[in-house]
Amino acid sequence: MSEKTAAGKTAPTASWRRRIGGLARLAAVAPTLGDKALRRRGFAESRIVSDWPAIVGEVLALQCAPEKLVFARGATGGGTLHLRVAGAAALEIQHQVPVLIERINAVFGYSAIARISLKQGPLPKRRESLRPKLRVLKPEEVKQVAESVAGIERSDLRQALEDLGKAVTAADGKKRTHS
Repeated sequence: MSEKTAAGKTAPTASWRRRIGGLARLAAVAPTLGDKALRRRGFAESRIVSDWPAIVGEVLALQCAPEKLVFARGATGGGTLHLRVAGAAALEIQHQVPVLIERINAVFGYSAIARISLKQGPLPKRRESLRPKLRVLKPEEVKQVAESVAGIERSDLRQALEDLGKAVTAADGKKRTHS
């Protein structure tokens, strides 16, 4: 925790000084909290577990979960990712393996994964979504949101803004008036 200085006195190490200097933001510390446990299972990068739905997509994330990542001794690339797959989805995941490898390697930025090994079995329980439950909108609220974005020419932008407006209206307990 401390090191000897030239005068024979002990001085705190740099890591100790950093902790004294102030509090760290949780967002900065959170990605490293599970790193030690994940490294024991071969996940040198915790992103593959924490960002799994973003990497493979929500639909595939519901059907499979990363179990461990194995590299050859001394190698940092060309590893084998072991996936736990829900029984009925194994055939679909088998056909998606090249796409999954490409997506995972794109996240890492190099060819970290060369093979994927599938193991059928029950998936770990997923946490409930942290998103709040949205109430069902009344027909007049849906009409009001649709009218507020009716003047937008691009259909994709209009649809996105309409979806956003519905979500904001449903999340808000009070009625909103759009001007």
